[in-house]
Amino acid sequence: MQTTMLRPCARLNGLRPRGFSRVSLVRPGFQVVGSRNPLQLLSSNKDDGFISDDEGTYNIAAEYCALDEKGKKVAKRSLGEMEQDFLSALTAWYYEGKPTMSDEEFNLLKEELIWSGSTVAVLSTDEQRFLEASMAYAKGKPIMSDEEYDTLKAELRNKSSIVTAQGPRCSIRTKKMYADAEPDYLRMTALSLPGVLFVLGLVFVADYASGFGLTKVIELPAPYGVVLLWGLLLPSLFVVAYALTQIGFKDNLILKAPCPSCGAENFTYFGDVFTVAGNRGQNTLECYSCKADLTFDEYKRIVVVAETSEVKAEKLAAEAAKKAAAAAKKKAKAKAAVGAE
Repeated sequence: MQTTMLRPCARLNGLRPRGFSRVSLVRPGFQVVGSRNPLQLLSSNKDDGFISDDEGTYNIAAEYCALDEKGKKVAKRSLGEMEQDFLSALTAWYYEGKPTMSDEEFNLLKEELIWSGSTVAVLSTDEQRFLEASMAYAKGKPIMSDEEYDTLKAELRNKSSIVTAQGPRCSIRTKKMYADAEPDYLRMTALSLPGVLFVLGLVFVADYASGFGLTKVIELPAPYGVVLLWGLLLPSLFVVAYALTQIGFKDNLILKAPCPSCGAENFTYFGDVFTVAGNRGQNTLECYSCKADLTFDEYKRIVVVAETSEVKAEKLAAEAAKKAAAAAKKKAKAKAAVGAE
């Protein structure tokens, strides 16, 4: 959906796109103002198809609302192209000090990306730095060292940033298949339910025992009741419920990731269970679908195929053959001993 922000225009006694200063109200074949036909925005410069301001300093009309000299709509760029232009403009401004577009053009491009549903224009500073570094490296002009890039990527991955999300892939250096892992917030919330229900039960019992005194306090006129509810009661319940959850599941973290080998989703738990020490750092499990061994990394938030099902099958077959050979050798020795007697 393409949207243009409008603002009052005294010159035209109506509305005009914000940032536009010069428009032509025309009808094909006639130069009549006030026609009932749709209004057309014509370029003040026949060479670029864009509408400039009164001083002619900037070309700030994007292609989605500009017409060429023949009155035809200028071909629109794709969303990916506009996102690349947005990141290139950020890189040129912050790292090279050479702006590639005016402030008006940049703001207009950012608004168009937001209205188009793009997440690039609303990314955090670190996420934008990561994308800019990735683009610069692909162009052969890195703007940060490998160590800085890996550190930034790890920080964003720990925050479950969408810019670091990738599907299963293979590493040329390690010759291992791996995929990104992310926290399973639904299951982690389920771990907190026992503590929450226990605390709510205590509150209901205390309220009933006090003759619904807590209910009367909450129902006090504003702002007292609201302050007591949201500023005291609910934060206290959260702190107590969180403390109880940490007693049962200390430092709990549940990661989920698709198996790089077969694509089936697998889960693993990091943390303690009551007094039983749990997994920390790395945890290896078997994929329930393809039976490959998967190693989850708690800090890097990745899952690596330690051994594929084929390699495991070959090892099992080799071990079985070795055991069979040992048994046959033992049997042959026994027969030789019997024959010697």
